[in-house]
Amino acid sequence: MSPALPRRLSSRSARICLAFAWVVSSLYIFHLLDHNWIPHDDGLLAQGAERVLLGELPHRDFAEVYTGGLDYLNALGFKVFGMQLMALRYILFGFVVLWVPAFYYCAARFVSPVGAAAATLLAAIWTVPNYPAAMPSWYNLFFATFGAAALLRYTDDPRRQWLFVAGAMGGCSMVVKITGFYYVAGALLFLVVHEALVLSAEDGSDARGGAGHRWMMNAALLTLVATLVGLLRRHLTIEHAYHFLLPGAAVACATFRIVSTSGLVPSTMRLSRLWSLTWPFLLGLGIPVVLFAWPYIDAAAAGALMRGLFVTPTTRLGSVARPPVPWPAIIPALLLALTLIAAFRAGRGPRAWLPAAVYLFLPATAWIIGGAEFAYAFSWASVAQAIPLVVTVGLVILLREPAAEPRARESSFLLLAIAAFGSLIEYPFSGPIYFCFTAPIALLALLSLFRLAGRLPRPSGALLAAYYAAFAVFVLNHQSINEFGLTAARAEALARLDLPRGGVLVGVRDADQYRAAVDSLKAHARGGYAYAGPDAPEVYFLSGLRNPTRAFFDFLEPAQQSADTVLAAVDRHGVTAILINRAVKLSSSLSPELEARFAQRFPHQECVGKFTLRWQ
Repeated sequence: MSPALPRRLSSRSARICLAFAWVVSSLYIFHLLDHNWIPHDDGLLAQGAERVLLGELPHRDFAEVYTGGLDYLNALGFKVFGMQLMALRYILFGFVVLWVPAFYYCAARFVSPVGAAAATLLAAIWTVPNYPAAMPSWYNLFFATFGAAALLRYTDDPRRQWLFVAGAMGGCSMVVKITGFYYVAGALLFLVVHEALVLSAEDGSDARGGAGHRWMMNAALLTLVATLVGLLRRHLTIEHAYHFLLPGAAVACATFRIVSTSGLVPSTMRLSRLWSLTWPFLLGLGIPVVLFAWPYIDAAAAGALMRGLFVTPTTRLGSVARPPVPWPAIIPALLLALTLIAAFRAGRGPRAWLPAAVYLFLPATAWIIGGAEFAYAFSWASVAQAIPLVVTVGLVILLREPAAEPRARESSFLLLAIAAFGSLIEYPFSGPIYFCFTAPIALLALLSLFRLAGRLPRPSGALLAAYYAAFAVFVLNHQSINEFGLTAARAEALARLDLPRGGVLVGVRDADQYRAAVDSLKAHARGGYAYAGPDAPEVYFLSGLRNPTRAFFDFLEPAQQSADTVLAAVDRHGVTAILINRAVKLSSSLSPELEARFAQRFPHQECVGKFTLRWQ
């Protein structure tokens, strides 16, 4: 970017716009922070943190679903805010407050301060308000944004400290959830492109060298594409190829093109330059990872950590898979892409408004033809299916602008690469909310492309942004997560989960049945332990009763869920009451054998909503 950019970021108007976006978005998110829940999500996060507070080690002592670092952060939240579900959300909100200015910093590099503030507000209302549970994927988004900001800063101020910070953000992200590696992959490719666009240009060319470097890069890029194919091999449909293979393969192809046309600099020099960029990043990456892994090494539990990170998750690929929506849903995204292209090419005056006006006629027509559901489906699909288009079209624009300033090209490449690999977070479970975990990075990539091409699609872009902001504020932000992205239905009436460890607003039916189930379980449980399952970690936390097993979700460790194993754990801890979940969503229901043996040991029975309470 231009040398004057840092001064533009620190101008009075930029500070005012940042303050406005910061305050408004933070207040808006805080207002909705206690809304919405998926019981087993909140329960999973809370029980993991509580078990850490009790001295247990994730993966070794219980079947942690993610990497485990978030358990320690959430445990800190319990110490500060007390043992309640809202404590986890307060910690999440603290990161939101840090994330908003980082996002604004990135956006302000490509658009005016007013445009950056608008983009920041749009990103904010499309993220946490839709599902304010403290999911690790939100932290992946936050750390990816922090890392992108550090790497963008490096393009202006090429000091190794920024590479170190960017790497540390990747390490922190992986410690929270292993999918943080997707950001790391995009950042490493950025360093390759940075060397090709900037450093090799400074060194000049030498027709006698460079072939070895190119061969190494080609082999690495082919390996990357092969890895993507291997990851998707169980579900390689047209939809999966579009969402998860196309973006990554496009980034690999663009990297190959940039490296192969960057001049024949001697291979030893290029590799030396690339290493000088990579080692500070890898050092930053390694420090959080080593700090997290050290307790496992010290406790001779490194094997349990490795199994929890790289063996157990393979179970999810077969047991918890949700494919993307069928490929015709891409059509609204194609129409939106064509609208943005038309807006980009439109002149000034009344013609500048025409592309957005024509496009917004489409959801209005959908409403007339099919009602609110049809209009909702069109509006949602137009953005939820758009990331592969942003990445592939963006890379084509990038490659067609070889005369553009190298720093402008590499900034766009960085955001496109992070968006491309970040979208893999939707695999294998392509729930609608997963789009929101990576959408802000794709928005930054889109802004960078407009700046790279030297023109912003005013005022059509502003009109489209206003429409999608209104769609989020008035529709998406007030839906239940179970209907989000699927139907226009609004959430049912909410009630406070009136339990000492509750505090969040949930559906009235959930509030009633969990209060009754927890009270009944506590009345019959003695000795501090109870059994609740399958897949009911929230019951343990809300009741304050301990889990006698390793399991949060039964399907993750099926060998540990045999009748003999479960009953041995129940007997060992003197369990006197159990709560059976009859509405299991992820694992299988209790086996007939375990059900029968539970009935023998706990003969008294009471039905409480979706639960069956049994006690001795």
